[in-house]
Amino acid sequence: MDWRAYIAEFLGTLCFVFISSALVVSDIFFGNLGVLGISLGIGLSYCALIFLTAHLSGGYLNPAVTVALWLSQKLTGVKTIFFLIAQIAASFASAGLIFLVFGQDAQKFGLGVPVVGFELAPDVAIILEAFLTAILIFVIFGTMIDRAGPVSFGPLAIGLVLFALTLFDLPLSGAGLNPARSIGPAILSGKTLDLALFLVGPLGGSLFGPIYSLLFLRRAKSR
Repeated sequence: MDWRAYIAEFLGTLCFVFISSALVVSDIFFGNLGVLGISLGIGLSYCALIFLTAHLSGGYLNPAVTVALWLSQKLTGVKTIFFLIAQIAASFASAGLIFLVFGQDAQKFGLGVPVVGFELAPDVAIILEAFLTAILIFVIFGTMIDRAGPVSFGPLAIGLVLFALTLFDLPLSGAGLNPARSIGPAILSGKTLDLALFLVGPLGGSLFGPIYSLLFLRRAKSR
């Protein structure tokens, strides 16, 4: 068992969730970023961290991606469990760091947890989170998993699409798209009202993993 891969996944997810949450909290406190600034920071950091961890752990940094790979039989059950443990532990650790940096005031705002817009119904928010996560999974599989794709440019493509998705979805359903961004900050801050939404939606989007495999990967192998 390669513990280095799980450590790398923990550190990569920790950095991503911390940066994403810190951007949100910083904008709440200082109003210096806006939707564009937060979205750009999230997209760029995800791109950089995938470049950093792809050769170490695969650079998943998202439980929805990990589940999609497991459903597509790209990860064994044991590896899936340990990757999920690393990612969830990183989520809690990053929430603790946000509290340490910004103090108790940040806890009142959920430690940077995604927030659903008041005008969006919960069922619509779940569908939107699932659909946008499926788009993210589509890009990840098409660039990083499908060896016929532009693997070397995969992290850049993934970061760009996450930037675009966040820019669109941040004012609507909070642009969770990653259970690790939600579970630690929500539980440690006590802001768990929308937590189920940010778990069910992205994990629903992970179902696109086996769909991609069925439509494209198996077809390519059969040629």
